[in-house]
Amino acid sequence: MIALCYGTRPQVIKASVLRRALATLGPVYAIDTGQHYDYALNALLYEQLGVAPPDLFLEAGSASHAEQTATILTRAEAALSRVRPRVVVVIGDTNSTLGVALAAAKLRLPVVHVEAGLRATDRLMAEEINRRMVDAIATLLCTPCEAATLRMRAEHPDATVVESGDVARDVLESVRARLPAPASIVPGLASPYLFTTLHRAELTDVPARLGEVVRALAALDLPAVLAVHPRTRAALAALGLDAEQQGGLRLVPAVGYLESLALARGAAAVVTDSGGLQREAYWLGTPCVTVRGETEWEETVALGANVLVSPGDASARLAEAVRAQVARWRGPARWKAAVYGEGHAAEKVTSAIAAMP
Repeated sequence: MIALCYGTRPQVIKASVLRRALATLGPVYAIDTGQHYDYALNALLYEQLGVAPPDLFLEAGSASHAEQTATILTRAEAALSRVRPRVVVVIGDTNSTLGVALAAAKLRLPVVHVEAGLRATDRLMAEEINRRMVDAIATLLCTPCEAATLRMRAEHPDATVVESGDVARDVLESVRARLPAPASIVPGLASPYLFTTLHRAELTDVPARLGEVVRALAALDLPAVLAVHPRTRAALAALGLDAEQQGGLRLVPAVGYLESLALARGAAAVVTDSGGLQREAYWLGTPCVTVRGETEWEETVALGANVLVSPGDASARLAEAVRAQVARWRGPARWKAAVYGEGHAAEKVTSAIAAMP
């Protein structure tokens, strides 16, 4: 038996293809930690991607980083002790990833880290702490790109490193043909427009900074649609910016996976702080502006598909960066799109697990 563990929106998306691929090796025990539990961030994804319900839902919910990780650790330990899988597969860099990986390692169960080897310069960023710790205890490191592969071989010579590509692309390619029209998601929406998401703590925990970004978006020449994460909604309400319309910026509730892809594909540009949406925009041929001082997906920047704007500089630089990206890539972009694989990552992860002793 293989345990496949996840708990956030991006992880549920990636688990949809991993679960099917891993099932070719035998029974898969799926554990959803419940780190994301809002309908659009969890249950809707199961419906849209045709994923069977998890075998176990840990109901971790929201809490501080320490409390949430501890809850996932103790509940995952109990579950893994009971089912005793041959291997435990975790994805990405969330508290769910770390909590489950620690539980598995303490039980001496082999850990497979999918999306291993990414790095940020801020070593104390929550995601960076998670990914470094999980990489250190994993038996099999499945990397999304060449840079991550070289890094893991240098940092962890005793682990098995396999360059699988990015599972997120597998999912995107599987649903590309059935994306809805943008106007069916946001009534009255007409091209050209911008699609934006903002949810990271670097913005939501600093109200003045979030306000600057929102006001900069509202003042742009192009209309913008902001799909509002629950945490962002609360932060905007505290700022008095939670009305549906802010200048040229239209606020809509968080959208499902298919809707997000459709809005990104139809946009003149994407503005986001999401690692997932950065890559999705890149694969869809839509230029991106990322509201962060750095990105783990540095290849998108090197190719010109993505431009970084520090949250603290948004009021001065965001509008300029958006205009430059739209002008540079007017029409479907034609950058190299296979830096993170060509859509067969789940198969490569499965083959690597099959080869484990």
